[in-house]
Amino acid sequence: MQQLDLFADLGEPEAPKPETTITLPKPTAGQYASPAKPPAPAPAPAPAPAPVAAGGRRRPEFVSRPTGGAEFGEAVATAWHHAHGGNRMEIPLGVVATLALWPLKGAPRTLADFFRGLDAQQILACVREVSAYWWMRRPDLIDTARVLFEWADRDDHTKHELAAIRATFHAALDAHALDHTGHEDPEANSYIDLMSWTVTALRHNTARQGLGEYHTPPEVCDMMAAQIIGNDPGVIHEGYSLADPCAGTGGMFRSAAQHLRGMGFDPAAFTWFAQEIDPLAAAGCAVNVIVWGLGPKALVACGDTLAEGSMWQRAVEHRRIMVEHRDRAASTMAMASAIAQVEQLVNPGVKAA
Repeated sequence: MQQLDLFADLGEPEAPKPETTITLPKPTAGQYASPAKPPAPAPAPAPAPAPVAAGGRRRPEFVSRPTGGAEFGEAVATAWHHAHGGNRMEIPLGVVATLALWPLKGAPRTLADFFRGLDAQQILACVREVSAYWWMRRPDLIDTARVLFEWADRDDHTKHELAAIRATFHAALDAHALDHTGHEDPEANSYIDLMSWTVTALRHNTARQGLGEYHTPPEVCDMMAAQIIGNDPGVIHEGYSLADPCAGTGGMFRSAAQHLRGMGFDPAAFTWFAQEIDPLAAAGCAVNVIVWGLGPKALVACGDTLAEGSMWQRAVEHRRIMVEHRDRAASTMAMASAIAQVEQLVNPGVKAA
């Protein structure tokens, strides 16, 4: 299993400056917009030979018919509640986010076999590692999504909680989380919004009604994105920005990104700005921005759009602060590593920390 490199490709572009903004309105009263069920993804080349199934045939890395969004969310929620995991939605959401963000792509079946062999403490280590990996690359987004990962830093989990975490982890694997998000091409990872389906399944219908959160059909998102953006490459060009003031987990962004790809554009060349009042939904949106490959000019802010209006400047400042914090932390860790190496050279008998 390849080790994750926390220090690779740390270059950070300047804060994005939108040229022209396309505001994506909400098609319904709901916050959570999720994509349509994807067509069967084409198998991606695996980094290692696929396991050999019975009869000598190689087992494909990607399943031909991955579980749909509603079934996925229901599987995760059922596993969590069946194990009496409690009302901390951020834990099962964090499990899904960990699998979606796992950086090693192209071999979901092999990875799933590896993950199924982990105990609960090792699963917590995976959550911490994937959070650290992406914090070194997009500290602003991971800070927005920290509620999905910080629970793994606790060392007081009971055996009951650990069992619920492991059961949910396995349920997400069995429901093909890695098949949906394990492609090397971000377009193939953008057919579905796993975070939205998971939130929808975990949150009780009465709670959703009280919060005004409703699942928006992905077909509606696709239609709205196509109508707003259009199909004329001469009208839309790189440098434009797309904004959603009530983004939920980013379903409209997913539809817009896929539409732009269909027009021959790279979504990473555009600026994306999402605002969302619900911290869990904003965290899911930050995760999706990475999974869907929206690029370095994508920002997510958590706050009340009706009360605060545009939070663009706040998001840009938050990004600047987090990048500086990341750079200081990386410098400190690099210095500590260098000192440890020098101490080993001077005192060969001293074991490195």
